[in-house]
Amino acid sequence: MVIQNDSNKAREARVLAMGECLFEAGHAGPVWQVTRGMLRLERIGEEGASFVQLALPGDLVGVEALCAEPYAFSVAAVVDSEAVALVLDSDAARHQTLAHAFLQQQRRTAEAVRLRSGSVASRVEHFLGTLAQASGALTQRVRDAELPYLRDIAQIVDSAPESVCRAMSGLVAPRRPRRHRSPAAA
Repeated sequence: MVIQNDSNKAREARVLAMGECLFEAGHAGPVWQVTRGMLRLERIGEEGASFVQLALPGDLVGVEALCAEPYAFSVAAVVDSEAVALVLDSDAARHQTLAHAFLQQQRRTAEAVRLRSGSVASRVEHFLGTLAQASGALTQRVRDAELPYLRDIAQIVDSAPESVCRAMSGLVAPRRPRRHRSPAAA
């Protein structure tokens, strides 16, 4: 759902390729709403990027702009994605967006806990389910499709890439060629 009413208009969509940055921490700009795909919020520190949470279709990113603050996190596409910058030209539009952001934060915090606790296999399974939800695809179709980079999945689920690879190999059943039964065998 794109937040949009008479006083709150969406700008043109910005299409992001997997890994492309929507905006960087410390910069100022508009509030964005994810319309397709999956974005990751990350904090950039001395040790590099640290995963914070995911943003899925309908979610807002850059809500600091509502308080005239610079972006607190950098945001990049986990898979090919799209986002629109919101034009918030009234107090009512800003209040509606702030309420949406508050409720979203509660959901995404719970989501981040599920992505980072439990066995590696359960975390990877949950990530794949979330990716399927974000893309509108069935989970198996997501597993058969081009997935995000292994290092990105590992960072999201707080594990080593090798552990994620092992977990994924256990989740994705190997394809076996179909055997045709001969009429004589029937």
